Amino acid sequence: MSSRLWFRVEDVLPLAEHALACPTHRLTRAQLAAGEHNTAALTLRRAGSEGQLGSNGVPVWHTPRGDEQVAYGGAWRPVGGAVSEPDQHLYLPLRHLDPDGRQLIDVLRAGRAFDRTWLAVDTDTAPGRTLGAGCVELFDHRADIVATGTRWRPAMVTSPQTGGRDYPALVADGYDAGDDGWLICRFDPHTVRQMVEDLAGPWRAGTMPGEYPLLRFDGTTVVLFEETDSADGIRFGVDDRCYPDRDGYCSIGVYRWLWQTSPTGSMPTRTRLRLHLAALSGRFRERSATDRPLRKIPAVGDRGSV
Repeated sequence: MSSRLWFRVEDVLPLAEHALACPTHRLTRAQLAAGEHNTAALTLRRAGSEGQLGSNGVPVWHTPRGDEQVAYGGAWRPVGGAVSEPDQHLYLPLRHLDPDGRQLIDVLRAGRAFDRTWLAVDTDTAPGRTLGAGCVELFDHRADIVATGTRWRPAMVTSPQTGGRDYPALVADGYDAGDDGWLICRFDPHTVRQMVEDLAGPWRAGTMPGEYPLLRFDGTTVVLFEETDSADGIRFGVDDRCYPDRDGYCSIGVYRWLWQTSPTGSMPTRTRLRLHLAALSGRFRERSATDRPLRKIPAVGDRGSV
């Protein structure tokens, strides 16, 4: 299982600002274990492949339903995998300086300013230690999509974000993106181009702003935009970026869109064969890289035979 949990910066930053704005702060189990002073911080509870970040500020921030406001994050997980690991409780002070002189709150604010939409928190730490700015990273895309060595299978998939259109994809076999069973998909360049064209079609004129995402190419990178209807017109904000992998495939909407197996779509035989070959090629490349023996470097002064 990955030691990193992935969160959206847009979900985490308001919690951090809440903690800083509150006059007092709660004592937490992780804070007591680390012997830290009572200060503005984020609290992280990890259970298996899932995590929740919250604010330690008082008064507590509640949702309209009366639940505590938290940011949900996670990592890839085996399909149907049960939580077997004990809960991990971690403490992330917002104003502590890391060895490079950075504060966690400044890192989060920089993420918003520079369109770094993903926050990766490395939870691989000894009990009783705090997590500072050095334990988090900002990305403009979601990495750690699946475990190394994952097998992929062809399938026709669909999503509400595509207006119910069906697309051929390689789906991670044995892994999903959460409790709702979201599929983890990769799409070939032809399908990606088709998806870009479909989501920019004339049918959008009859939809509400923000009802569907919009895709655009930035070189070989696919940028996912979200519409916002503001007082001064329609604005487009970067929601995610998808970079092609070694096979040229892009994981469009991974961990963002609800990809499901299409109940009606049928895949042409030629497309299924092409996707099968791409999956086999990737497995062969990974196996070759693993099995290749390391080249022995001769010691200084040694001469090979002529």
